[in-house]
Amino acid sequence: MKKKYYYIFGFFLFVSVLLTNSMLSKIEIDQNEERTIGLVYDIDGGTATASPSLVYKYIVSGKEYHSTSSFSGNKKMYLNHFYEVRYSSKSPDLSEILLDSIVSDIVMIKKAGLTLPEKKKKKRNQFRKN
Repeated sequence: MKKKYYYIFGFFLFVSVLLTNSMLSKIEIDQNEERTIGLVYDIDGGTATASPSLVYKYIVSGKEYHSTSSFSGNKKMYLNHFYEVRYSSKSPDLSEILLDSIVSDIVMIKKAGLTLPEKKKKKRNQFRKN
């Protein structure tokens, strides 16, 4: 019976550490906020215990950073799209992507150091006459 309580205590300790870390990161970003543009380039499929996440990248002072963000809805709605990213000027690896702030201005995207994803070329039907 004691083992059960240790597992429960361990679980709550783990969750509280995660929440504290998340809150401290948010405070750090709020106090030292800068903004740039990020690209959602992948979807982490998640696990049995964790939901899928969007994987995004952004560039600060020539260095590329990668992070994840949970989401809801259709993953195709986010994939290969650009969004504003809030990050800490003191710790640029701490960031938050703003999924309600889609960016479509090509000049702004290039200014942020990002390139547009290449469009897939349609395969030509080799059996069709030209």
